[in-house]
Amino acid sequence: MVQKDRCDLKKIFKTGAKPSQQDFADFIDSTLNIKEDGIEKPGKDTPLKITAQGKDEKLLDFYAGDTKTWSINQKSGDKPGLNISNSSGDSKLFIDSSNGNVGLSIDHQPTAKLHIQQTGNEDALRIDDELKDTIFLINKDGNVGIGTSCPDAKLEIKGNQPVLKIWGQGDNDNATIQLRESTAANWGFDLKYIGNPDNKFYIESYSDCVSKGKHLTIVRESGNVGIGTTCPDAKLEVNGNLKLCYGVAVNAFSCDGTLEGCSDLAIPTEKAIKTYADTKALLNGSPSEDFSAKNLTVNGVIKPSAGNKKNNGILFTKEPDYGSKDAAWIRYYRCGNSGENTTLEIGTSNDCDDHIALMPGKGNVGIGTTNPRAKLSINGGLHVGGDCDPGDKNLLVDGRTTTKELSVSGSLSFDTPTRQIINMCNNNYGIGIQDGTQYFRTDNNFAWYKGGTHDNNELNPGTDGIVQMVIKDCHVGIGTIDPGAKLEVKGNLKLLKGVAVNEF
Repeated sequence: MVQKDRCDLKKIFKTGAKPSQQDFADFIDSTLNIKEDGIEKPGKDTPLKITAQGKDEKLLDFYAGDTKTWSINQKSGDKPGLNISNSSGDSKLFIDSSNGNVGLSIDHQPTAKLHIQQTGNEDALRIDDELKDTIFLINKDGNVGIGTSCPDAKLEIKGNQPVLKIWGQGDNDNATIQLRESTAANWGFDLKYIGNPDNKFYIESYSDCVSKGKHLTIVRESGNVGIGTTCPDAKLEVNGNLKLCYGVAVNAFSCDGTLEGCSDLAIPTEKAIKTYADTKALLNGSPSEDFSAKNLTVNGVIKPSAGNKKNNGILFTKEPDYGSKDAAWIRYYRCGNSGENTTLEIGTSNDCDDHIALMPGKGNVGIGTTNPRAKLSINGGLHVGGDCDPGDKNLLVDGRTTTKELSVSGSLSFDTPTRQIINMCNNNYGIGIQDGTQYFRTDNNFAWYKGGTHDNNELNPGTDGIVQMVIKDCHVGIGTIDPGAKLEVKGNLKLLKGVAVNEF
């Protein structure tokens, strides 16, 4: 039949026209027939009735032009229900009419209220919130994510306060997490909480589905932990051997303060150790072995023996870091025959590379003072190079002294025979004493400046400095740094009786 639209049909059947038999046949074929087409409207208050067609009981096909896209039918194979399939006939949505189970992309009858079969390399199920953040996901690998779109484990929970809660419906419904091997023996552990009347958490082992015992117990109310017992009476109760470091098996605790036993089956309590330490322990060592401890804290006084022998005082470990015969000590002993003469000795031995250093950090060191104001403050005399008394608050130096800067608030004395006693830079610059003569030595010039600051340039009085007098190449200059005669005065020369000479 040649298809005609409504406009063409109206022209054939208008008033005065004479439609042919074929025209009537075409008109009849262009309408729906309840019996042949299976579509009818039974009554005013009833919906459209569509009778399924064919083996798959098809109800409706959808097309894009001449291309079939989707189909709706009442069966998927031999499964009764509502089925939506694509152009290839693959079921994409199926609702089982017998139990209401829904299948997505499955090729068999759904066995759950929602049964999803993955296709290709796509995730199985994803639920996003209104902000498009994923709140639930089953990815292509079967991993489940709650609050994450990329779970790396079979179950991953992510959130501001990620909490996994397992509840029982009643007092006797135990909340349990089972950890099992993938073997027929069904070996593994249960993490189990049993409520009223136990109110305890257990770690229980299983083999062949039979409990092998509750190995660890935590009591809800007290927080007591039991290992090998389900009724712990202490914060930790162990029913069995407790294997400590180096394999010591402890079966009991001892309160014996004498520690007279010699067994590895008991360990002393805090009270026993304190009693022994307060009344028995002497850190004297023994003839064969000295007392040794990694760390020692003393809340009282340490009293090492007095004397100047190698077994007295405090002796540090010899040869630190693989040294050679190096040693260090602190000793306190009497000098001579009088008990009033004593010495506190801090010493090192072996060679000139062994030193004693006081390292106060940002603080100072004081000798004769408890409030040093310099890196080294000495309240008393100091003799360098000898052992006689320099006198209180005096410095006595035997030999040569080199210093960058020396400040003296009192007098500075040189108890030395005639010689150049002060060298400045080298022997070519200095101050000395000859028989009946004090001299000043220079390698070039003499100059006297008033004010100013130091300047390294020759005969430069420095900023704001004024030249008073210069001796240069046997010429004397007053007010000038470059005298051209035996005596050159820059300015007026006032002679006897006040005569002012301006020039000769």
